[in-house]
Amino acid sequence: MRPASFQPEEPLPPADATAPANAAVAPLTLPAAIETSLEQNPDLVALRQAEGVSRAVVGVARSFPFNPFFQFQATPVEQAPAAAKAAEPNSAQKIYQYYLVMQTFELAHQRKHRERAALAQLSSVRWNVFQAELQNIALTEQLFMAALYQRGLRDLARAGADLSGSLLSVMERQLAAGQASAADVATTRIDARATRQQARLADANYQTSLLALRRQLNLPYGANVDLVGDLAELEFVPVDAEHLSQVPSLRRAVSKADSGEAIIRELASGRPDVLAAQSLAVAAAANRDLARSNRVPNLIAGPYYQSDDFGIKYFGFRGQVDIPVANTGRPLVRQRTAELRQQQVTAEQLRNRAEQEVRAALDRYERARRLAVDSAADLGEGMPVELQRLEQQFQAGEVDMMRIFTARSSLLQLRRAYLDSLNELALAAAGVTAATGLPPDALIRVRATPLPPPLPPSAAPQD
Repeated sequence: MRPASFQPEEPLPPADATAPANAAVAPLTLPAAIETSLEQNPDLVALRQAEGVSRAVVGVARSFPFNPFFQFQATPVEQAPAAAKAAEPNSAQKIYQYYLVMQTFELAHQRKHRERAALAQLSSVRWNVFQAELQNIALTEQLFMAALYQRGLRDLARAGADLSGSLLSVMERQLAAGQASAADVATTRIDARATRQQARLADANYQTSLLALRRQLNLPYGANVDLVGDLAELEFVPVDAEHLSQVPSLRRAVSKADSGEAIIRELASGRPDVLAAQSLAVAAAANRDLARSNRVPNLIAGPYYQSDDFGIKYFGFRGQVDIPVANTGRPLVRQRTAELRQQQVTAEQLRNRAEQEVRAALDRYERARRLAVDSAADLGEGMPVELQRLEQQFQAGEVDMMRIFTARSSLLQLRRAYLDSLNELALAAAGVTAATGLPPDALIRVRATPLPPPLPPSAAPQD
């Protein structure tokens, strides 16, 4: 037991306090979080409805404008004078009749261009939805990794608080035995209170990260999740031709690439936003061709029947065509051509920007990966072994307790630095997913041999 002089104001919350105590805890892995976010994110659910509208537009474009109009006219002939009626008492009244059916015929195959423009718009909508899903995956990965990072910081802060509390207990017993000064005990007590406050703050930050993740997944309020995994258990593979060739969607493209720049170009050209811009350029080209086709006047033709007041009947065909004198359609063609040029330049510049983003994301990822590898090498088995040797020397009376405390504090700081490097690497991996469209499982694997815990099992100080 701790002496009565060490009584913290509030106990630290339990390690799994992420929701009310009576709520069920659901394990959550990164693939499950991504799948849940793709299914339940409100923005994606609303955005996917645009595809149905675009499919309806394609159906309208494919419908041939077969809408003939019918025109008729019936005019009774003026009544004859009374003398004529007396001369011909049995003569019937004459009625002038006229019937006409006409249909508009497009002579330049305008429907083909309208259908091509609608299909390109549908493709653009689908790529935009895919781009939104890709950004959603990257954000979910980032929030999930951030929660793992905050949980690691919380565990480190708890370990530091327990270390400071144990050290305070030892120092107070030594003070009672006359082996320590009151100033050393006061300093240790202040450090113990500070570390416990840091542990509470780290736990609050972890709860905030879980709240952001639950909001991204659109989980109900109060849902309790238990994140499966740890940053130290994840292995981040390098982004090169050997590893990218294992991705099914990139196997053929990577096999044709002969350099790193070629791989960057392939990744950039396959981004959904670049493909959506190219689809808009195709739609603009179809609209330009439609404007050119509309310069050919439509033909309006159809049969007619006519009967005059003398009883003579007429059968035949009637046609109508516009004569483009003032409105030749050239201004609209120039407008559509300018729009096409605009979409082509936009797609080209977007592809150039995509290459720059892919190059920057890969460069950040590789630098963060090398940094994490170096940090893991510094955090090898040597530090805990050296700490255990110091503890043995302390028990033998060869070193004082402050050296033990300093060594453990250094080990915690080294763990913190390693966690920071892993957090940077996780953020860089999410950036690669957003910039290249690579799935998280193409970059992240579960490490076969995880790293040791923050402190060795014999880390509790002994008097």
